[in-house]
Parts: sequence; C-alpha cells; structure tokens
Amino acid sequence: MHEAREAIINRLAPSVHSEIDHDRFLQAVVSELGQMMAADRCDVIQLDAGGELRISHEWRASEDVPSSLGTSLPVDFRQIAERFNLAQPIRVDDTGALGLDPKIRLLPASLGTRSLLVVPVVLGGDVLGLVGLHMTRAPRRWLDEEVSFLQSIARQIAVGYQYARLYTDQQRESRRTRALLEIANTLNSRSDFGEVSAHVMARALALVGADYCALGVLNPTGKSISLAAFKAASNAATAGVRELIETHGQSIDLSEFPALTDLIAEGKTMQVLDASLPPPVRAAFNATLGGRAALVAPVHIGGQTFGLLGLVWSKPRDGFDEHETALVEGIADQIGTALERDQLSAEVMRLRSALDQRHAESRIIGRAPAVARAIELALNVADTQTSVLIQGESGTGKELLANLIHYNSRRRDRAYVKLNCGAIPESLLESELFGHEKGAFTDARQRRRGKFEEADGGTIFLDEIGEMSLSAQVKLLRVLQDGEFARIGGNEGLKVDVRVIAASNVDLEKAVEQGAFRRDLYYRLSVFPLRLPPLRERREDVHPLVIHFLEHYKQKTGRYVSGISRDALSALIRYDWPGNVRELENAIERAVIIASGRRIEPDDLPESIARLQERTGRASRDTDGGVVRLEIELPSTVDEIERRAIEATLDLTGGDKTRAARALGIGRKTLYRKLEAYRNGGTE
Repeated sequence: MHEAREAIINRLAPSVHSEIDHDRFLQAVVSELGQMMAADRCDVIQLDAGGELRISHEWRASEDVPSSLGTSLPVDFRQIAERFNLAQPIRVDDTGALGLDPKIRLLPASLGTRSLLVVPVVLGGDVLGLVGLHMTRAPRRWLDEEVSFLQSIARQIAVGYQYARLYTDQQRESRRTRALLEIANTLNSRSDFGEVSAHVMARALALVGADYCALGVLNPTGKSISLAAFKAASNAATAGVRELIETHGQSIDLSEFPALTDLIAEGKTMQVLDASLPPPVRAAFNATLGGRAALVAPVHIGGQTFGLLGLVWSKPRDGFDEHETALVEGIADQIGTALERDQLSAEVMRLRSALDQRHAESRIIGRAPAVARAIELALNVADTQTSVLIQGESGTGKELLANLIHYNSRRRDRAYVKLNCGAIPESLLESELFGHEKGAFTDARQRRRGKFEEADGGTIFLDEIGEMSLSAQVKLLRVLQDGEFARIGGNEGLKVDVRVIAASNVDLEKAVEQGAFRRDLYYRLSVFPLRLPPLRERREDVHPLVIHFLEHYKQKTGRYVSGISRDALSALIRYDWPGNVRELENAIERAVIIASGRRIEPDDLPESIARLQERTGRASRDTDGGVVRLEIELPSTVDEIERRAIEATLDLTGGDKTRAARALGIGRKTLYRKLEAYRNGGTE
C-alpha cells in the first residue's frame, strides 16, 4: 500500500503544481483513487453556497454505474457536524444490513450504493470535503489497511486541495485587482465621468459575464431612482428592458420596490436569484427584465448612498461566489470615487435624477416616425438661442415638446415661464406679457412685472399664440428682434434675454393670409418649425400610451387595475381621437376609476369609444369564434384591399405586429415595410 500511495501522489503532483486548477485537481483525485482502489464509483462531496452537501466531482468504472454528479444531500452541514464526528471515516460493508450508521440514510437510493467508504479531507481541524468510494454491483468488505491507505491519501489531498484553492483565490484576487486598477485608470483618464461610463460598464460586463448592467442615481429625496447609464453585452437580448425604459421612462418610484429601499438603507450588496423570488415577481423578472440572476451594489459618495450599480444574468445561477461579489462592489466603489472627485458630474446626475422625477408625467411617449423626428429636431435645436414654433392639433403634446427643448438647453436652470395666450382676455394679455405701471389703467393700483421680465435669462413658452391680438404681436416682434419692450403706461425701455418657444393649434400660414396674424412675426417665429401629428396618424403609439397612463393613474388614484382587455384596447386603437393624447389620457383615468379591482373592458370606456364595438366597421369580431369579418367597398384596388386587411388584422391583435404577421401569413419585416409605406402616404 505504501508504494501505491506514493504512485498516486506522484501522479497527482502535476495536477497540483503545474495546472493549479481546483476543479481539475479534484477530478484527477477521484479518477486516480477510483481506479487504484478498484471501486465502481469515486466522488468528492463539498459544501455549496446554499449550505448543502453536494457531490461536485466523480469517476465511474463504467457507464452502467449510476451517476452521483450534482446530487445534493438536503441537510444542514452545521447540524450534521454537531451530531456526528465527520473527522472520522465512515465504513459500510453492506448498506442493506441492520443497525447502520444514521448518516447512511442521507444517501439517495438512486445512487445504488451497496458498499461505502468515506474519508474526510481535513486541514487544521476543518473538514474541507469528503472523498467517497462506492461499490454498486455487490457488497464489499473494506479492510483496515484500505481505510488507513485512504486516510493517508486524504492527508496529502488536503495539502494539495488547500494549495490549489489558495492559488486559485490568489489568481482571482490578482485578476480582480488588475481589473479594478484598469477601471480606475480609465476613470482617471478623463475629467468627465460621462465620457468613460460606457467603457467602464462594458468592462464590468466582460469581467463577470453578465448580460447587461445599469447605473441608477437617487433623486435628492431618496424616494425615486433614475437611470443614468445602461450597457448591454453584444449578444444580450434586452428588448424587454429597453421597452420598459421607453414605456415607463427613466425614473421609478422606490416605494414599489421595498427590497431596493432596504438595500439603500443598509448599504449592502443584494443577490437576486429567480428561484428564491415569489412567483409573480419571478415572472416579471424573467419575462420583462430577461433576468435569472442579478447583483445590485450601492454606489457611495461621502459615506452616503448615491445610487445603485446592477448587473443582470439571463441564465440561471445557483449563487455568486465571494470573488464575483467583491468585484462588483469594487467597481461600484471605483465609480463612487470617480464621481466624488468629479463633483460636477455627480451634481449633474443628481439634478437630472430630480428632473426625471419632477417631470415624470411629462415624457413624450411615442414610436411613430413623425414623433421620433420631432423629438430629434427638438433636441438638435435645444442648445441654441433660436426661437421655435411648434404646430399641431390641441392635445398632441406641444407643451411636452417645449419642455423637452427647455430642459435640454443651457437655460435649463433658469426661469421657465408658460402662458396660454388663448386663456387670457385680449384686454389683459399685453399686461400679462409686458407688465404695467401704476395707474396705467383703472385697476392698475401698483406696478406689475410681466412674463417677459419674469423669464429674463430663461425661456418663455407662449401657447395658442394664434389668439394674440395684433397690437400684442407688434410688441412681441420687437422683443424677438431687439429684446426690448416697455410696460403698459410706461416710457422706460426694458431689455431682456429670453428664448421664445411658441405653439399654435391653428394653421398660422392661413391666419397670415386672412390678416389675423402678422406676416413678419410669423417668419420671425418659424425659423425652426416643428409639427406634431394627431394621434389618429400614429395609431401604433396608442398601445404604449395606454400602458403609460394606466400605470400613472393606478398610482395616482390608488386603484388596482389588472390590465386592459383585447376588445377595449382594440376600440382605443380604432378610435380617431379628435382630442388626441389629452382625450386618451382622460379616457384611461376614467376607466381606471370605474374598473377598480379588475381589468378594463369596453364598457368602462367613454360612450363614443365603446360604441365602436357595436358598429359594423371595416372589421367586426364574430362573437362565437374570434373571427373577423372584413367589409370591402367595390370598386377597390388590390392595394386598398390589402391595406384594409392588414389594418383589420392589427385591430384584431390589439396592435401586436408579430401576431398580425403570423395571421396574415407574411414575414414581420414585410409587414413593417408595408406599414412604413402607408405612413408615408403611399403603397408598397
């Protein structure tokens, strides 16, 4: 046996000293021992992250020997250690005999063990693991010499095991240190944190193998958190989370997520494993966020939690080891250090977080090309001094576009004054705009500053400017040209620096032709015109708008609504919305109140919308089979018939383009191409 022991040690030595791979070393152990001892199976039992004993490595003499690999023994290791002396070997010649060691009952019957010899691998009084020899075909009498031999081998294994583990830990620590140093150098290379955040997050993804990561910043009250940066791996599927961000905006209310609130309060890293989540939360985590596991670490500045760094994995995991957790925490600490040094970036991120919270209800929700183009142009002109004219029907979101321009301009921290010219009597409008001196008219008992004085250095938004009187238009033109005006009843010339954003729900070009609006003022305002389409021209936006308003009014009213039925959604999509987005918002608010405790049905919608379900339109649902009848007026071209069929199918599927394409028997790209052609005013 001495020679055999030396032979095994000599063969294991290369695995320890040259490879220094923990898993490889243990696999070499079970292979050498199993063959040397002529066992049917040899395995290693270790304590996993969940506290269970788990068979991590095995060798089998042949394929017909039952496999033990991955088997968990559902016991508490600490309790077992208290009841039994695991430092002593376990020897069982026949598992079918009476009066056996109680520990044998822990072995699952599926392992088919007939005889068993288990020896602990002990170092410094600690049990590092267990090495087991199994006979599955017939009982075997284990000799004292064999037990002593296996114990001798176990002592050598303990040294090699510890050596390999220490070396692996050292290598991991070295890699982590190098990675954090690289990230620190990247953060130190530029003064602007925003320039390097994408690189840092990409490096973090590569280091831990996550699918995507996000940096969230707390608003000053600590009640909400806003997305500051987002990065996904090149092969990651993030459509669900990106749609969530697009639909609900970049700010979330933390009161809906107690776990995150606790994490911020405690300042500790949180591990998220889908197997441990309640079923409804798990379903949302899997389906919407595409996650099966996550690590969320706090980012600290000056000892206070500034934000959260989260990394999400799409594949299931048993847990996270200390190395991964320490690495994510290290990256979060590096980000915090960089932001603490770059106080300006940190303050900008906090202000943007507060702004997201303040204007959470003022986001422009829309995917239609015309809306996307308007937003793109608005952002292009935002950081200039150019006057902007926004035109569109009432309720299309002109004020939201004006907000977007102001809050993305260099005047974002200065005054932002709004005035609806159509809501103020003509006789008072000039006073509102330019102010008046004491005694200028009957009720002018004291001097009053006008909106332009209030907006000095900032922005003024003039809504319904087409309702402005011609005399007020003259003064407005002078302000736009020279920045000068005088209060009513005064002679003192006042000079202001104000950026003007105007909006109109009437066609100002026609108003100019009719003499109701000054031509020179129109040209001065329309240096940079923007147009927002009515909702009936962008029906693809109805669904995301419905979801947005549903969530908003559920929170605002405190009413629970489980969702909206397909029929109700179909009616909303088909309706022409003369009042545009504002009318849709009012309809959803009403429906949330009526449908409290259940989902929204057509009867919960305003009568003008609900009636669509009863009319015989271009598509009506057959009550007994979900069939759609399509009425066609002849003569009609083939292109017109095709378009009617596509639109009717989209109505049937509630705007779901994937289902519509499948029902029509065409590819999804083909459907998108046809819809794009329809939006551009033609056929494919």
